Amino acid sequence: MAVVLAAAVAPYGFGADKDKTVGTFNAYVDSDLCAHLMLGPITDARLQCSKDSRKQGSNSVLVRLSDNLVLDVNKTKMIDPLISQIVSANGEVKAKNGTMKLAEVAPVPASTIKPGSADYKLLDVRHFKLTGDDAKLHERVRHELAMLPYVSEYDFIYFTMADRKVILTGWTVRQTNRSEAYNVVKDVPGVESVTNNIEVLPLGSMDMAVRAGVRANLQRALSRYFWGSGSSIKIVVKNGNVILLGMVAGQPDSDTANIQANSVSGAFKVFNMLQIEPKKQ
Repeated sequence: MAVVLAAAVAPYGFGADKDKTVGTFNAYVDSDLCAHLMLGPITDARLQCSKDSRKQGSNSVLVRLSDNLVLDVNKTKMIDPLISQIVSANGEVKAKNGTMKLAEVAPVPASTIKPGSADYKLLDVRHFKLTGDDAKLHERVRHELAMLPYVSEYDFIYFTMADRKVILTGWTVRQTNRSEAYNVVKDVPGVESVTNNIEVLPLGSMDMAVRAGVRANLQRALSRYFWGSGSSIKIVVKNGNVILLGMVAGQPDSDTANIQANSVSGAFKVFNMLQIEPKKQ
């Protein structure tokens, strides 16, 4: 998985106009949840995440191989049976809002993706390994994102790098967080391009009530993970679905968080993605 810092979706090749295109491209059929959490190469763990979270109710999306752009399609029934597969997709893409009017889709063997092509990078972990100057660039990007001033426990901003191309993802309740993350990263010397998959979450009264309710329950039951206006547990809420992210000391705390989130009125589905902190030797 990529490095953690704290969906309108759009990629940006600096100065390029990619708002609307019609054509055919190769893509990976992912779940909305895993597409925002498991950036980078398509590994066995990502394949399993896609299958499991789709079964749990996460919507299917397309991830364009050439730039890792996440696309919500208008006809999810066309891609639901193809979860965790490579496909050829045809239709109209609006990159700035991360949507696609899907006309045709068909599975293609991964072996047909030409090594060395832009599409191949998601299939080759070597493009995501950080050494030398790339590791230093990765740290500079991480630092800039960590300094964003208005990231709260309701935001989860996340990134990875492939050959000096940065892929931003996650969720935020502030449009300004999304745009500011892109702006600070594109200005880091050495960054060649930025794909911005950060999703701006709905701020309807129902979701706002669920956010507040989940935070209140967790703060009451797991107070050590909360301080002032911040928290080491991230609470992402989208259309009643709750995603819990972050790290806790043990499985009992993870189970408690899951129970408390599920007990909130209006919470439709809880995806407990909390990780267990490794035991110190």
